[in-house]
Amino acid sequence: MTRNNDQILINVVDSHGRISNEMIAPEEFVIRNPYNINLDRVFLQNTEPLTLDRFFSTAQTLLNDSQYREGVAEDSRVQMVEEYPPESMDAYGTEVITFKVIERKPGMMSSKGTNRPQRKATYSHQEIRPNAPNKIITVESRPVDHVVEFNCWATTNKLANKRALWLEKLFINSAFVFELKGAERFFWKERLTDTYTTVNGQRIFSRPLRFFLRFREFDAKAYSIIRQILVDIKLLPITT
Repeated sequence: MTRNNDQILINVVDSHGRISNEMIAPEEFVIRNPYNINLDRVFLQNTEPLTLDRFFSTAQTLLNDSQYREGVAEDSRVQMVEEYPPESMDAYGTEVITFKVIERKPGMMSSKGTNRPQRKATYSHQEIRPNAPNKIITVESRPVDHVVEFNCWATTNKLANKRALWLEKLFINSAFVFELKGAERFFWKERLTDTYTTVNGQRIFSRPLRFFLRFREFDAKAYSIIRQILVDIKLLPITT
């Protein structure tokens, strides 16, 4: 089968993973994938250490970008806000996603990640900067483990379920984005019990999702290269 470089070739794969047929896609064929993220446009290479604020900001960018790619109108997109202080659901329409930190502790560095916490910072690297030529800057780091929760709130049970599955898939497929931003580990941990609360006579349903996040925090210490200068002054005899 011949084709030019602008055409899309579709391979039909059978249940054994073998290509059973080939066909050239029609000209109007478009691949639609809301999770196919253009890294050059949305996410830059990691240029500074990851923090919780940068993590949640990246999560917000993922949320907005995915809805944009799905063709959701800007005024209809689900927002992501802090869990506290609580706000009225009326401000967000039928859905909203909240986030909060459940746990933050020293990194558990055993092979299973269940014990051996690393509480003390260890050597990372050294730097010498032009604006401080007589200083050696020693950078130390320590791993910090977090459990973060994203809670999908909605005015109906089915809407909350749909959004929770959507968000779960989005973050699982986009784990590499958080790693590019500086996360050492990021993965889906669990989904908790479905719950609801009643506000002004209206039930609001929630679906909490928890994710594990590990990144390193850095500290810098400066040491003087020149600790002491001994000046030996000798008076030379005056010659006439």
